[in-house]
Amino acid sequence: MKIDVSQIVGKTAVSREGGLKLKNALDEAIKHNSSIELDFEMVQVYASPFFNTAIAPYLGQMSLEDLRQRFSFSNISPVGKRLLNQVIHNAIDFYSKAQDEQMALEDKVTKGLE
Repeated sequence: MKIDVSQIVGKTAVSREGGLKLKNALDEAIKHNSSIELDFEMVQVYASPFFNTAIAPYLGQMSLEDLRQRFSFSNISPVGKRLLNQVIHNAIDFYSKAQDEQMALEDKVTKGLE
């Protein structure tokens, strides 16, 4: 199945809100498809909060190899690809920690700008 990311979030893949819209579409698509192509044609701007919300949570549910088998990313710019890879690296590190460490990190992020 192919998902046109720009149809969901427009030309900017930057916000957590946009990431949540894509994640909701992915959650639905996963129920019916074994592999999903995310087409980023027309997306011009990327930011890590988008990928943190849309893609990173899957690494808490599946291995990197499973993620690679389930999702493919087409027409993503070099900047978008670098950000996605960094988010994946951070997610692997986060989900490899014990539950209490994860909760402590989430708490720090939540309180970060207070």
